[in-house]
Parts: sequence; structure tokens; C-alpha cells
Amino acid sequence: MTPRVYDIVIFGATGFTGQLTVQYLSQKLVDGTFSLAIAGRNFNKLHTLKNELVAIDRGNEVIGVEVADVADEASMMALAAKTRVLITTVGPYTEFGEAAIKACAEKGTDYLDLTGELEFVERMYAKYDMVARSTKCRLIHCCGFDSIPHDLGVLFAVQQLSEEAGELVRSDVFVDGYVKVGGRISGGTWHTMINAFSRLAKNLDVVKFWRSLTQGKDVDGRRIRAAKPQLKYDYTLRSWVVSLPTIDGQVVRRSAELFEQYGRRFTYGHYLQIRRLPKLLMTLGGFSSVIALSQFKWTRNKLLELLPQGEGPTDGDRERAWFKVTIRARSGRHKVVASVRGGDPGYTETAKMLSESALALVLDNAHLEPVYGVLTPAAAMGNRLIERLDQAGIKFTLLEDY
Repeated sequence: MTPRVYDIVIFGATGFTGQLTVQYLSQKLVDGTFSLAIAGRNFNKLHTLKNELVAIDRGNEVIGVEVADVADEASMMALAAKTRVLITTVGPYTEFGEAAIKACAEKGTDYLDLTGELEFVERMYAKYDMVARSTKCRLIHCCGFDSIPHDLGVLFAVQQLSEEAGELVRSDVFVDGYVKVGGRISGGTWHTMINAFSRLAKNLDVVKFWRSLTQGKDVDGRRIRAAKPQLKYDYTLRSWVVSLPTIDGQVVRRSAELFEQYGRRFTYGHYLQIRRLPKLLMTLGGFSSVIALSQFKWTRNKLLELLPQGEGPTDGDRERAWFKVTIRARSGRHKVVASVRGGDPGYTETAKMLSESALALVLDNAHLEPVYGVLTPAAAMGNRLIERLDQAGIKFTLLEDY
């Protein structure tokens, strides 16, 4: 086997989120515990980025530069063969993501992305899970705000519940996650969202996801299901809550399939939390309108023009942004509530989550479970990643009030 030249390669390094990830990881290079490279299809942009990094810190001279293109399979295979972990921020993943994951699966390279596209995740699982198991690598989707705070937050809460209640394997476990956010999205995220909405009516896999909101799944005699959709006022949270049919719930339920400690029967409800009714109505109305307009080519193109790819929030916008995920878990008479808090969810903290995921795979590999294939963040990195993120400022907290 060809020796790995790098520990971590960031593919799509010149994009908005890619640059934030490079900046975060470059600050960790000072101790020399891992090697890093930036990759993309534009040689000049990559070298401009490296020169900017070197101007900040001469130590960044050690960062490698690699050219690869999703349209050139040989270049992607060569890139995957050079690194232990490949991060890709090149989306929309449904259009541009398969080349990277295919290369990693075949070359035995651990893979991380930021997708929130269920269609992509389900197709990649079907095509590459067994390949990755045979080459003993981890293919891990959703390593940003989609879906690390929710996935690891539920793992954290269930572990706290287990300590209080004891053995949960024979018990029914009910968990609800409530998310509040403040911030704005980038052009790349906007284009990904619009493209995903435009495919709802065409894509059977996504339709299956919507149906899964009320259907359960049996796994080795255990029952994993989603809570029924709800729209209600929660007096404890002092907020309106509405079911949020994003990929996060699917990721949590996939982790529940893999962990017996989630209980014999596990139910998860995933909700958006909004304090004021007028804002809730505006959010629901805007969401519905965007979905409807995404179905037609002319209106879809107009939506895409509103926020071009490559544009993102300003530094000031990101400094003001925040998120909080509240997790309620109960089994019988035992109850716990936990929270996951951080800053700008879409970019600053997403780059942090993605970077710390890569560092966990490289620096903590000896302490991770030897499981391979298409995995969730909780299944692949679990408590090691919780510890890393908590130390990095994304706080996992056990609260007193249920």
C-alpha cells in the first residue's frame, strides 16, 4: 500500500466553509501532531489561499497543496490514497459528492462531509457501506450543524439517563430535541437547500423519509421510531415547537439502531423552537413558499439568484449568531434534560465540528470503536468527539429542570 502523505486533506478548501475549516486546523498545526493539505480543482486559488495562511503564520509553509476534480475520477482516487482522512466541503453533495466518497471507500480512507441531503446519504449507504467495511474505513456524513449537536446531544443525554436509571436495554426510551438558532446562511447552503427542495416530488428516497416520521424500524428485536409530527405550545420551554423534518432526526435514529443503550424501544422527536407565534407563522409560511417556488425552473432560478454561491455571512454576522439544542430524555420515572450550546451554527461552529471530527479520527483513533462503513458521528467518534467539542467551546451540559 502506498504510504499516506497527509493525515488530513480538506477538499473544497477555497470555498467559504472550506476556508474556515482550513483556518481552524492550521491553528492546530503548532504542535506537529498531524499533517495537513488543502485540495481543490483550481491551482491558483489554492496557492493564493496558502500564501494567505503563510502570511499569518510562517509555520503554515508545511501545508500541502493538491489539485483534484470531481469530474476526474483518477485525481480523486489519487487524492484519497494520499491521506488518512479526507474532508469534503464541495456541495451540493447530490451533484458533486459521490466521487470523493467512492474514492475513500475504495482506498480505505476515512471520510467526512457536511451534507444535510438525505437523498445523498441514503444512496451512498446503499452503494458504499459494504465497500467501506471491506477496506476498514469510516464514511461519516453530517459532521456540521447537520447533525452533530443533535446526534451527540442525544448520545450525551441517553448516557446520563442510563447512569440514573440503570439498565435501559429492556426499557422504553423517549427523547425529544428542540433547536433554536440565530444567524444567516451562505450562498452554498442556500443553493443546496433549493436544489434539495426541487427534488422532493421526484425522489422516492426523500418521500420514504417523510413517511418514516410515523413509521418504526425493528432492529434485532428493538423498535426504533420517530415521534408523530406536532405543532404545539410548550409551557416548560415557553415556546412554540413544530416538528422539523430535517436529516437530523434520521441521523439520531440511525445511531439508536447501533447502540443498545438507547433502549428496547426508542422514540425520537425533532423540533424547531420559536418563542413568538407571529415569527412561527412567518417561518412556516416562508418555508412553504420556498418549497413551492423550488418546483418550477424559472422561479427556482430566481431563488438561486438571491444568494449566489461563494457568498457567506460577514464576520460580524457570525459573531452575533448562536444556537441551542435542548434534549429531553425519559425512561419510566427517570428523566434528564441536557443542552448543547454554541456560536454561529452554520459556519464558525460547523468548521469547528468538522475539524474536531477529523482530529478525533487522526489523534484519537486508538480509542475509537473499531467499526467501519457508513456511520453517524455518534457511532464513529462518540464520547471522544463530545470531549473535544466541549473543550473547544461547544458546551454539553446536564440541566436540572425538566
